[in-house]
Amino acid sequence: MDIKQRIKRSFKLRFALLYPFGVLVIIYANSSDISIKYGLGIIILGLLLRSWANGYAIKSEKLTTSGPYAFVRHPLYLGTMLLFCGFVVMLNIYYIGAVFFVGMLAVYLRTIRKEEQLLESNFKQAFLDYKKSVPAIFPSFRPYPKGEKWPFSFKRLIKSQEYKLFIWMIVLVIAFHLKDELLVEKEKIDARIIWLIIISFFLGMIDLFGEFIKWLVRRKNKADKPA
Repeated sequence: MDIKQRIKRSFKLRFALLYPFGVLVIIYANSSDISIKYGLGIIILGLLLRSWANGYAIKSEKLTTSGPYAFVRHPLYLGTMLLFCGFVVMLNIYYIGAVFFVGMLAVYLRTIRKEEQLLESNFKQAFLDYKKSVPAIFPSFRPYPKGEKWPFSFKRLIKSQEYKLFIWMIVLVIAFHLKDELLVEKEKIDARIIWLIIISFFLGMIDLFGEFIKWLVRRKNKADKPA
């Protein structure tokens, strides 16, 4: 994803909702050992669901009904909502989180309608049968038996760049934990806190280094193309 695409993506409505939420979280939110424990469990569940879905998702070319898509039509959105709920629990911001969750849900339902119009146009009756049997957001306990099935693919998972979300979720959890330790509980900086800071820094550098490598590759490929 180049810089222009990133800027365009940043102005999508769901991200515009997350920006003020992020500001309020940074200013007002405080975690505790218990809230971190339960919130982190929900965050991990969301990350695992998104990873499971990305290992099956084949966008546009085929109608994906394998893996989590056999139970819910939009597992990636469900995973994102779980991430959001995990941070709400972890940071004890239930009232603020509830308001923004309703807003995000409304945005996602609007996005789902647009995406499903395209799927219906591409896959006709096959998608209508799938839509009739499989819920959009809240999973069914009975897997969808029809449709083409294929196995989980780590190649698809890596191509989805879901690892970037893992990296920044870890960084965010550490950052809010350090805020609680240093600013709220007034803990002294010890070896454990220093190690958490170092881990966060190197995780961020890994992602930025990966983006730099991809930029160099795109630049080289562009230079190698005949004029």
